[in-house]
Amino acid sequence: MSEQLNQEGRLAILLRRGWSTALGLAVLTLIEYIVAAQIDSPTLWLLPFIIFKGGLILEVFMHASDLSTRDEGVH
Repeated sequence: MSEQLNQEGRLAILLRRGWSTALGLAVLTLIEYIVAAQIDSPTLWLLPFIIFKGGLILEVFMHASDLSTRDEGVH
């Protein structure tokens, strides 16, 4: 019983983290749009947003940090 509650708690935390990240990405996208619409050559201004958003996606949704650990087939 306790193990099931623990798994449900972990799932709730992961879902909250995913939704928070998705909301953050939406806000960053809105800021990117505003910057791109206001500046004639926005590439350099958008580069930090692009890098930050890519890092967030790699870590939160693709679990890139798990690639560096050797778990020997444990999924």
